[in-house]
Amino acid sequence: MMIRLIGLLCVWATLAPVVGAREPAADVPVIDSLEVSALPAGRHHFYFRAGWLSTGMPIHVPVVVLKGAEPGKRLLLTAAVHGDELNGIGVIHRLLEQLDAGALSGTLVAVPGVNQLGMAANNRRFPVSAGGGSYVDLNRNFPGTDEDTGPTAERFLGGLWQNLIKDNADMAVDIHTQTRGTAYPLFVFADFGNALSQQAAFLLGPDMIKNDPGQKGTLETSLMKAGIPAVTLEVGAPKVFQADLIARAVSGIKNLMRAHKMLDGEAVMPPMRPIVGSSYTNVYTETGGVAVLHVGLKDRVEKGQHVATLYDPFGQELKRYTAPHDGWVLAVATDPLREAGTMLVRILQ
Repeated sequence: MMIRLIGLLCVWATLAPVVGAREPAADVPVIDSLEVSALPAGRHHFYFRAGWLSTGMPIHVPVVVLKGAEPGKRLLLTAAVHGDELNGIGVIHRLLEQLDAGALSGTLVAVPGVNQLGMAANNRRFPVSAGGGSYVDLNRNFPGTDEDTGPTAERFLGGLWQNLIKDNADMAVDIHTQTRGTAYPLFVFADFGNALSQQAAFLLGPDMIKNDPGQKGTLETSLMKAGIPAVTLEVGAPKVFQADLIARAVSGIKNLMRAHKMLDGEAVMPPMRPIVGSSYTNVYTETGGVAVLHVGLKDRVEKGQHVATLYDPFGQELKRYTAPHDGWVLAVATDPLREAGTMLVRILQ
């Protein structure tokens, strides 16, 4: 009898609600479009309905709007356009912890997880089930298409672009990381042809900057074409939260906000000037093998310098790889197992 009673109590404890717990985001409104000018001051959470699954269920993208009591610039922050690039989510979360709408002039629009399906699939790309299944790189397909025409991923992007992004930003920072098995330092892509984007690149306080005219289909380039100054902020490596880089990125974004009078205080140019280049070269493997790197991020290298060695499964040397030109190490392979044609190091010049 005692054993049976204990069993019943265990079942009841399993089924009973946990005191103080609530379903995550159960009370968050779902929206089809956003107009931040119509919102009152304060912090607002939304799920933006950005598309539809093959089951007929909606795709919901989380959005946080922090609207100040005083008017000012509208800063857009986006993270995880690639679903496995997670540091940007940490940046947005930590930044929001440190900001108060009452001390803000203007509006912060934050999207901490654009590619919800890629995040759920543990993949950098956006999964599409039609036609047997495929994966789409969202950051090569902005601004998408009209929400009622075109392929699935492009419709998803079109809905985001038309109803959330383009009419709610005066400037933007799109936060990424390097891809799986590789890492960046704190690094910015910025088009120096736009003075505000160039200024933003330095205010963010990165280790390195590439003066870059942009790439068709990226969110940054699409924003720039729409007249919205933007940069891409690369924060380290994928699939991890790197606390030091996240903290630096948060500090840099707050510095950018001060420069545009969104926060009190004076913006400062960081004392350590970043390394600036306008091109880079990847050193690729010719065969598969086990790689050992002899350089690290931000290292200065000279043409012909030995930067990596590739070994076979028995530990025998296959090939030594050298720097193709002088420069600085911008990205490195963090996974020693390298397939043929994969990157060992990226060198900025």
